Amino acid sequence: MTAPPVCPACLGPLDPPDVWSDRWRCGRHGDVEPFHEAQSSREALLRSLGRTSQVPVWLPSPMPVHWFASGVGWAGDDRSGAHATALSTSGPSPVGGPAEMVLVAEAPRIGLGARLAGLSGSDPARLDAAPEAKVEAAGHPTALWPVTTPPDRAAFVGEALGVWLWCVLWPADAALLLLEQLVIEDMRDDATLVDHLLFGAPGSHLSSL
Repeated sequence: MTAPPVCPACLGPLDPPDVWSDRWRCGRHGDVEPFHEAQSSREALLRSLGRTSQVPVWLPSPMPVHWFASGVGWAGDDRSGAHATALSTSGPSPVGGPAEMVLVAEAPRIGLGARLAGLSGSDPARLDAAPEAKVEAAGHPTALWPVTTPPDRAAFVGEALGVWLWCVLWPADAALLLLEQLVIEDMRDDATLVDHLLFGAPGSHLSSL
């Protein structure tokens, strides 16, 4: 079960497709891919995304110690599949206290990763700085560039399998997690990855500004 669809970039309400257009429309951002967040049956929704998504469904493999899956979201509809996916994970920050990390894969101009990072546009600006983090994505070393965010979070973006890869963390010092060797795998390639996930209390950031 998912919540009613909203704009992936601003969480605003959407006008559904009608006789004049087959697109969902946000009053602020125009035609958009509707964003959905699982309210229950998160494991079942994740498995479904692994079969139908047009973009990667990134899962940490293995999950950081004492971390668990805390949310699943996607942008798209039943006709064309997901053009953005998001997995929220939660656990202890490397410096103590609770932390949350959201991994997003998305096609250009969706706006989900940018909204989570606290940016005003739908895609990252020019990435002139040197990359500051690296993950292994689907077996490939993948550089991540920092983006300017509000002080309560840290965000990094790169490209993997032809689309944007975002990693957004709360609080900001939870970014130390990326100093460890974070390995992520595309669940479309291996549905059994879900079998190793623990699902815990819902996170608080997939549907927040």
